[in-house]
Amino acid sequence: MYSIKMRASNNDIHISGAETICEFEDLEKNLKKFFKKGFYHENGAIDFLNLKIEKITEPMQKLQALTIKENKDIRIKDLANKSGVSEKALEQGFIHIKNDVTYTGAIVLSARTGERLDLTGNRGVRVTSFAFKNEKQSENISERVKDALAIATSINSFEGVKGELCVSDDLSYTTGYYASFNLGYHRIFNIKSEGTRIGGRVIFVDEDIDLKKYIAFLEQRPKQIIY
Repeated sequence: MYSIKMRASNNDIHISGAETICEFEDLEKNLKKFFKKGFYHENGAIDFLNLKIEKITEPMQKLQALTIKENKDIRIKDLANKSGVSEKALEQGFIHIKNDVTYTGAIVLSARTGERLDLTGNRGVRVTSFAFKNEKQSENISERVKDALAIATSINSFEGVKGELCVSDDLSYTTGYYASFNLGYHRIFNIKSEGTRIGGRVIFVDEDIDLKKYIAFLEQRPKQIIY
């Protein structure tokens, strides 16, 4: 098994990214797909693209994918409250998502106070080394949702994580999500206006979480998400 990671940017501003874990025979197919995504993304032209391939040398941790839920009447505020995230913390999360800083990864906030707990700056915490395995071949799920569900499952499969809010920074994609281990993966439609680069990923956690182990789990541990 091999891990493939792609990052594309322009003037050090993030444009797009992608990653997966695959067998050797699927390397070329995925490299072509990621190359095309980097160079032909709606967010604009790029001046830098990085493709990284690494062999997986340790067993993959299998994680059961969160349940996908679609309810047009659901409110993020209610989901946050049910998962143990305070209104203040949720407000702080939206402030980070709507500000002018371009984070290349997720930021970690206290679920109680909204204080930022990670020390990664604009880089953020990156969820990497994961693969999505669809065991229900008849299920119709887009590549975009597969990637988002894999990331959400990885983020919420660790003790001390309360929930996660994600808004895509793609210009034309206006569906975000709120996810938690107990509530599942809730798609939130029209979470932002079309034509904006507003976006980001915020993770809400207990303040006593072992942040060092959590970041290592997200960034280093090979994970296979079973759908």
